[in-house]
Amino acid sequence: MNRKIGFLFVCLILILVACENRSTNSIRISKESATETMIDADQSLQSDGTVIAYVPKSLDNPVFLETKEEAERESLNLDVKIEWVAPMVANSKGQEQIFEALIQRNVDGIIISVIDTERMTSLINKAVSKGIKVATFDSDAPSSNRAFYVGTDNYKLGQASGEALLKTVKEKNMDKHPLELMVMTGTKESENLEQRIQGFKDATASLDIHIVDVIESYDDINIASELLENYVKENPDFDLFFSTGGWPFFAPPDGMLAYKKWKANGGIAVSVDTFYPIVSAANEGLVDALVGQNFQEMGRLSLKYMYQLINGEDLDKQKFYTQMEYGNPDNFDELLKNKNPWEIK
Repeated sequence: MNRKIGFLFVCLILILVACENRSTNSIRISKESATETMIDADQSLQSDGTVIAYVPKSLDNPVFLETKEEAERESLNLDVKIEWVAPMVANSKGQEQIFEALIQRNVDGIIISVIDTERMTSLINKAVSKGIKVATFDSDAPSSNRAFYVGTDNYKLGQASGEALLKTVKEKNMDKHPLELMVMTGTKESENLEQRIQGFKDATASLDIHIVDVIESYDDINIASELLENYVKENPDFDLFFSTGGWPFFAPPDGMLAYKKWKANGGIAVSVDTFYPIVSAANEGLVDALVGQNFQEMGRLSLKYMYQLINGEDLDKQKFYTQMEYGNPDNFDELLKNKNPWEIK
């Protein structure tokens, strides 16, 4: 019951984040169809001060809340205005429209978590050509002219996930025969998630693994657990599960009966992210190992370095990697002690 209440609280927080207009301003998004997103940008957002816009992949993905909160705190120290603008759900076209609107407004800086790297690269270059400072966080566009990236080393994140799975496979003496793997990702166009998958593959190369499916959750925590549950119902015979993000384990797992049965029958699961509900699910036996990210650091460092750039300071490098956190059955309890239920602050 407590986890259900916590989940409902998260949904309420997300609604408030999308609607608030205090130190962080929002561009309101209304979905006209599954593929079209309209932008209604309030012209009052124009400011004589420094304006830095954050563009996460979506407003409904709670993993970005820590980045937002930390950037807001840092903005008070630096005396700059930040805006938090994104499609309600992960949608590359909607993100591109928002980015175009920010170029037209000539904001001072844009910090974006890129959905579709290939399509966003030209827009980033366009913004830079107009004098707007652009950086990425969480998900990079390395071939663009962006100034810097702050976030996880996603290849190493995938490697660490693969190493955790390899360890569990060997402990269960499953490493001597072929294994079938199902992968859940956000969107296949996301550079960061593809890097995680590649790192995972390289770390498990000594195993005879066949990837049977790669399922896209579109970073939507509201459907991810259902996608996983339905997949297991229809395809119960795979051996391994790797999720490049924690989406399927945010919701209370009460309805994941087929998945729980799959785990009880020997299935091995590894997931990225160590937020409270994910660690809680792992502690209940739904996940064997976790590798987490530091979204707070992404918010603090990205704003700090963007402020320096806007004020004419040079940076000594283009990539700033944040720390990772590791979870396994030996420390799940300890991780939970150091986290508040759904990171409620």
